[in-house]
Amino acid sequence: MTTVPKNTVNKPRLQYTSIKKAAFDAVQYIDNRRKGLIKSLRTPWTKYNHVSMDGIEWNTIHTIAGMSGSGKTAIINQLETELFLLNKEEKFAVLSFNFEMLARQLVSRKFSSALNTTTRKLHSGIEGYQLSDAAYYKVLSTSKELTQYPIWYVEMPGNVELIKNTIEHFTTTEENKERGVVVMLDHTILVRGRAGEMERIILVELMVMANALKKKYKIAFVFLSQLNREIEQADRVTEPSQQFPKKKDLFGGDSVYMFSDLVMVSMNPEQLGLETYGPKAWPTGDALFWHFLKVREGKPCIAKMKNELMYNRVVDYAVDNIYNLNSEEDDKTV
Repeated sequence: MTTVPKNTVNKPRLQYTSIKKAAFDAVQYIDNRRKGLIKSLRTPWTKYNHVSMDGIEWNTIHTIAGMSGSGKTAIINQLETELFLLNKEEKFAVLSFNFEMLARQLVSRKFSSALNTTTRKLHSGIEGYQLSDAAYYKVLSTSKELTQYPIWYVEMPGNVELIKNTIEHFTTTEENKERGVVVMLDHTILVRGRAGEMERIILVELMVMANALKKKYKIAFVFLSQLNREIEQADRVTEPSQQFPKKKDLFGGDSVYMFSDLVMVSMNPEQLGLETYGPKAWPTGDALFWHFLKVREGKPCIAKMKNELMYNRVVDYAVDNIYNLNSEEDDKTV
């Protein structure tokens, strides 16, 4: 019989579990996955699904980083809508923290993608141009479709504690407690900190919070983050061997790597004035390069994507260009 010292009985402690319980949970999860009872949320991009666990697995953290203009907001905006189109059997909601843009601006970008037009035209923002009645009626029709999705926006920034409280409240409401929640946050560096707090410390707190919540609820996180300015320096831009992003280029790279299950950096070489990209001189025309720097259950690689940011979207190229990041034959598809 195990005795517990009296002086430890009422002290705060962390919970622990036996390997018997952990093994039971692992076997059950494997069985449910193979039977299709548990599935990842498939994304709009075949390459992202191929690299990851066939999409966004529940109880994981995905971080998407890049410079301004690399398509991060378009990616997450496209993702939050198309997840519902591609995973109709799954019951879930989206809670999207957008501290940079207004919710109506994000929805306008969805209209832009759906109608294959620019937001400038949608907003009649070109001199002498007015959106036609026919196009406006298409907007109304698209709006009717979009408003059926359980997507909720948080526009005002807050500190990590407020974000945590908001997520827990949303997840445990009567409406959501029986379904999963995908939490999206754009941008991690815009989280408001307490007076005198450094941004990197705030990011660590944010990642720790997300890691704790993913173990408590049926939840998945998609974070957007910036790159450090070093990647834009002339010696990096002009030297092909230095053009690819590295862990050190991520803002708060250590904590992002530690807690994220997948880290992807979207690069748009054309915005750096490059006609070719990297040591193999890949053509940059209409291309984005998705660098999967960390894949917890897979291998780092690079995927070439088609840049349609004019219409607020990114699509797969017809050719399945996925390059092995660590291979000497990285110019061959794998």
